[in-house]
Amino acid sequence: MKLLKQLQWNLILIAVIFIALGVVLILWPGATMATICYILAALLLAVGVLSLIKYLHKDIKGEIYRYDLVVGLSAILGGILVIIKVDRLTDLIPVVLGFLVTISGIMKMQNSVDMLRLGHGNWQIAFGMAVLNIVAGIILLVDPFSSTETLVLWTGIALVYSGGTDLYVTIAISKYLSDRQEGLTAPEANAQSGK
Repeated sequence: MKLLKQLQWNLILIAVIFIALGVVLILWPGATMATICYILAALLLAVGVLSLIKYLHKDIKGEIYRYDLVVGLSAILGGILVIIKVDRLTDLIPVVLGFLVTISGIMKMQNSVDMLRLGHGNWQIAFGMAVLNIVAGIILLVDPFSSTETLVLWTGIALVYSGGTDLYVTIAISKYLSDRQEGLTAPEANAQSGK
């Protein structure tokens, strides 16, 4: 259950990063792709530093297969590489973000199927969100826009939508599993207390 909670918080962090980056792009659609690269680099560096701090402060007992150190160093390295190679990456940013949005949609689609298999009543909402998420990602990958400003604005909208729906699905599944876990442990507690 502890691993599930940690996974939940990691997914929420990624969703918040998507939303934050998306809001920046919506507010400043005239931003250049180089600016987006620097924002992405800053986010990678922040995630890397937070992961390293988490690794150094956690109790290692019972958590051998956790990769906070690897994630932290990889994110920091990725942030540094983005800053160094910003000129070469500007054309790839829409493709990379489109790919990430599409993957987020595919993950939500799997989540909706998992919700259906668990008997969660709101699986149709998650499925609909997933389909729209995938469509938004594919539009970014195809890039049918005539101007960079329109592309940046659409990228921001897609990121905010993807992050927001990720938050909804993650919280919905976590709450369902938590309620289910409480339902399973309640009879055991009652039996132990003699009720």
